[in-house]
Amino acid sequence: MEFLSHQFNESRGAVNLVLQSPESIKSGFDASSTSGFKVEPLPFRPDHNFHEYRFDWTANRVAFYIDGQFLYDITDHVPVEGGAIFFNHWSNGDPKWSAGPPTSDTVMTISYMKAYFNSTDTARSKTAYRERCPKYDAAKVCAIPGQDRAPDSSIGKDGLQTYFFSQQGDMAPGQTVYKTSAANIFGVPLLSLAGPLLVTLLSCTLTR
Repeated sequence: MEFLSHQFNESRGAVNLVLQSPESIKSGFDASSTSGFKVEPLPFRPDHNFHEYRFDWTANRVAFYIDGQFLYDITDHVPVEGGAIFFNHWSNGDPKWSAGPPTSDTVMTISYMKAYFNSTDTARSKTAYRERCPKYDAAKVCAIPGQDRAPDSSIGKDGLQTYFFSQQGDMAPGQTVYKTSAANIFGVPLLSLAGPLLVTLLSCTLTR
């Protein structure tokens, strides 16, 4: 999910949804002419407040959401191997993409990041899964409580309250709760997990 500040106007913005594919690699990692690229308009400017940006990566699609609202599905060239999560904030002056460089200092602030992932351990992925999600469907989707509104720091730390699966008990059947010394930003603990990714949620704001 990529944001270009030169796509923002006075009250609205846009998000670029991208899956890099063999076709985009042949074009110098330019995915704009492939089926793995979509520009979605937003009814707000991403640099005016916090919003939650999310993607669900499953076997046949990558689904994108903002503030819990579905945006778009990409079903071509869905990744089949695990990777890493990166947060980059940059401009290299490329007139075809990032534009710039900016005329003043720019900042990206991340409030929290969550990741939910599959396990390759047979006991966890089969036995434990069936015990914890007895009503699972063929796609093996166990419901995770979602964020249904934009986080709002302007009303204090309560406006940024969100659900952390590993730290708040009694939120899902049989969940494992960990004690952690994760850092806090705006009173909200941060949790970072590595592994084949199913769902990632990010709340951030970008200052133009």
